Amino acid sequence: FSFYWILTQALRWRLIYRRTFKERLLTRYKKDELPKVDIFVCTADPVIEPPIMVINTVLSVMAYNYPSEKLSVYLSDDGGSILTFYALYEASLFSKYWLPYCRKYDIEPRSPAAYFASMPTPNDAVHSADLRSIKILVDGRNPEEKDIEGYRLPTLVYLAREKRPQHFHNYKAGAMNALIRVSSEISDAPIILNVDCDMYSNNSQAIVDALCCFMDEKKSNSIAF
Repeated sequence: FSFYWILTQALRWRLIYRRTFKERLLTRYKKDELPKVDIFVCTADPVIEPPIMVINTVLSVMAYNYPSEKLSVYLSDDGGSILTFYALYEASLFSKYWLPYCRKYDIEPRSPAAYFASMPTPNDAVHSADLRSIKILVDGRNPEEKDIEGYRLPTLVYLAREKRPQHFHNYKAGAMNALIRVSSEISDAPIILNVDCDMYSNNSQAIVDALCCFMDEKKSNSIAF
């Protein structure tokens, strides 16, 4: 044990702690210079993984603090559930109100279920009105691709694989393979983020935090996130 302790001390002589400066990334690079990011969300069973849970995850990643035109969200539904597809369609309408609300009040987390479960008392009448309008307009039918403030919405894609009993579908690995092939034809982003459908994002700066590492001129080739 003493010999092992002596050997390990060399690693502790000069500890290096790195931290990112997220606020500098969007000011240092223009929007055209920022890489595209594809976000993959996978689900398989609408009973075990209820659509409301899946959609809350989708909305939380759509609300990342990153240029919307650089962001694409793909939902892989191996169950091929019409309920999940309809829920995603409703979420695409709701996002036109939810994303501006997240930007305006800079809320965390940006999953609607998690946020409203711990929602503080509104500070002013305008805040109260926004909350009320969000609840009322969830079922709105608006074909526009921009939110209510005129900002572009992230790309949102639904994917259901065709599965046959005589062919093994490789579970989530097969879903990821299909997502990569589909995304390469639509957005073809160099950065891919895989998110479980039951784990919403509780940090809207996560993508910017990762890109601070990936876009570092000196250390990016030796850093994995």
